[in-house]
Amino acid sequence: MKKISILNTESKSEKFKRTAMFRLKFWTNINSKPSHSSEAFWNRSTDHRIICMVAVNAALNQIPIECSVSPNRRDVISYESIRRLCRCTDKTMRTIIQEGVDRGELKKIKNGRETYITGTKSLVEVFERFEQAWINLYKSGEPN
Repeated sequence: MKKISILNTESKSEKFKRTAMFRLKFWTNINSKPSHSSEAFWNRSTDHRIICMVAVNAALNQIPIECSVSPNRRDVISYESIRRLCRCTDKTMRTIIQEGVDRGELKKIKNGRETYITGTKSLVEVFERFEQAWINLYKSGEPN
């Protein structure tokens, strides 16, 4: 059988090819985790990743000022701000947030009619493990 290629792979550098393989291995590893795994859950979609990262940054008291409740309040983020960052429907966004709350990785804070979220210590630890896995894989020599 003749090999069909839509790209001229010879024109791609070895580093580019190693990077592509590195990414494949990393994301295959994430996808192989059990469905109840926090790493798998927070990487289920781009919207999951966005919600996770704003919650982690809220927990670290460093929400970007343009997304913050106020310049002096960067430890929470409003549903309205999250809504602008996500592409999913409002219902899907609320479902992701509620699942995060149920998992103990997000915390809802009600203030009158407004609801805010922040990440919990558990979510920050998930992020630390996830980033450490990325660093370890990178340091293992892929890609150089």
